[in-house]
Amino acid sequence: MTEHRTDGVAGRALSLGGRPVHERLSVEEAELRVRVLRRIQAEVADYRRLPVEEIRGDIAAITQDALRAFARSLREDRPLNDAELRQIGGSAARRAEEGFPLEAVLEAYHVGAREIFRTAAAGAGEGDVDDLAEIVDRVLRFVSAVTGAVTSGYLDQLRTKVGQEHTARRSLLSALLDGGAIDAAALATGITLPACYLVLCVELGRHPDEERPGVDATIAVRRKLRRFLGTFEQQCGEGVLASVDGSGGVVLVPLGGRLSEVDVGGWRELTGHAGRAAGADVTVAAETAPPSGVRVAAEQASAVLDVVRWFGREPGLYRLDDVLMEFQLTRPGAARDRLAAVVAPLEPHPDLLETLDCYLASEGNRRRTAASLHIHPNTVDYRLRRVRELTGVDPVQPAGLPRIIAALAARRAGGSTDRRGAGTSAPRR
Repeated sequence: MTEHRTDGVAGRALSLGGRPVHERLSVEEAELRVRVLRRIQAEVADYRRLPVEEIRGDIAAITQDALRAFARSLREDRPLNDAELRQIGGSAARRAEEGFPLEAVLEAYHVGAREIFRTAAAGAGEGDVDDLAEIVDRVLRFVSAVTGAVTSGYLDQLRTKVGQEHTARRSLLSALLDGGAIDAAALATGITLPACYLVLCVELGRHPDEERPGVDATIAVRRKLRRFLGTFEQQCGEGVLASVDGSGGVVLVPLGGRLSEVDVGGWRELTGHAGRAAGADVTVAAETAPPSGVRVAAEQASAVLDVVRWFGREPGLYRLDDVLMEFQLTRPGAARDRLAAVVAPLEPHPDLLETLDCYLASEGNRRRTAASLHIHPNTVDYRLRRVRELTGVDPVQPAGLPRIIAALAARRAGGSTDRRGAGTSAPRR
């Protein structure tokens, strides 16, 4: 038996039955190619779905190239070279472009390798044990090299394809949100525009893993997003368009199948399931619109989400109808500015603002407020009296409560906090 050479210098030719194996493979190449193709079609179901011209053309050609490459590697006592591997990888890239399964391509090469070995070993005699063992090693090395080339070529093309599709989908989403050339953008993605979209403006809470010591927060965020968006894709198909980061964004869900324009219960179920899958609180503002109206619907949903945040509503799905009074209270104008001015005297006193927020979030329960702030209930009473003295509104009295809630919301709407809720947090009631 000869040692496998890696320096490009040929050693003794491997022989079985007194005949060099590379010579047998070359002489029987045409018949061997036919047998390999037949076995591939018989044993790998996906290849039976390919057009006849592709089997006879591209698949037959790469089969021949692979057989010749292996025979040359035996003759020259070397592994497959870069040019041979590029040829194999290029064929795999074409399969990826067609959407053909990677596992089927790999299985086909394994089937071909078994047929190569069967042909090579056909003439082996009792004295060929050493060379036969070497042939086994060479076939395994061939399969290993081919597997790497196929996987690399396939995945490189897949990444390119996915990148192009992602760019096209983002362009369509941008066209819908900005009022651009919607039809042209849809044509580039291959997506048929629905008659109507469910437009969701989303605020995503933090997953516990994002705060956990020793856990990579970036990975936790990506996992949260993958599970959140995966729910929409699983339930609603590939027509879902989304631009969402770790704290929220926009999701467009095509209506007309599982969900209808009036199926509010279905919308709540879908978004609730997505939140549970993500492991985070999800607050959503929803509107419906035809593709041409998505821009306006998204602007309104964004405004509704702001109102929900300013009034400290619980996570869930909201429509404009759910916050009509709150929406109107926070519209720009003299009334909103005057409402915000009610609590302006509290700005220099963060302890009073914090106590007031906590008191409202605790549904007016002074003992729960004290426990949350780790202070005595008498301190809560003192601070609420100070709020009354400074604002002229008594948050303890039923008549004053709606006014103080509206004043705090107007303050937030006026820009005292950013869209992510920095600064004084909105109470959850």
